[in-house]
Amino acid sequence: PFEIGLIVEQMESLGLKSLTIVSLASLFTGMVLCLQTGSAFVRFGAKPYVAKVLAVAITRELGPILVALIVTGRVASGIAAEIGSMKVSEQIDALKVMGASPVKRLVMPRVVALMITLPLLVLVGDILGILGGMIIASVELGIKPSFFLSSSLDFLAPEDILSGIGKCFFFGLIIAGIGCYQGLTTLGGTRGVGISTTRAVVVSSVLVLLSDLLLTKAFLLL
Repeated sequence: PFEIGLIVEQMESLGLKSLTIVSLASLFTGMVLCLQTGSAFVRFGAKPYVAKVLAVAITRELGPILVALIVTGRVASGIAAEIGSMKVSEQIDALKVMGASPVKRLVMPRVVALMITLPLLVLVGDILGILGGMIIASVELGIKPSFFLSSSLDFLAPEDILSGIGKCFFFGLIIAGIGCYQGLTTLGGTRGVGISTTRAVVVSSVLVLLSDLLLTKAFLLL
């Protein structure tokens, strides 16, 4: 049967439990970005454009890649460690003996769950990043929150948001897939689990950055 229960369980474990760190990182990143761009724009008399630049930068690029790398550090390592521990303790061999597919029971729920939850996390991160920028713009630059929000929403196009969200389905596939692969290929006891965990984070991060470049080029051509 289709393991919907396992998918929901992994959505909570991989997605919902990443919400706190993603929210805090996105909020403070939006604040820092607004502070940096705002101070530079003031020199050129372009302060009214801060909201527009911030909104596009966060939704198109900064939000998706920031959230993906945060989730990579938390989720890819966790998946590799969990499945790697099962591998070295022969629990995966026991699953095969019982006639259960390790791919169906362990890999598929994690991949599907992350492909569903990562776009939602990015959407939350985009909103909080813009709100963080609005707070700094109001406090440091004297820009009214109503003007900041209206400028951001008026300037954003649907493709700006959809291109950022669209990347996340591929990011989720990469992060969960690499984590599961490293876990299933773990060798050498507990030391091997540590190696697989580190390798999962490094390989996932590099592939996320590479795929971000390729996907950005592809979306710009559409």
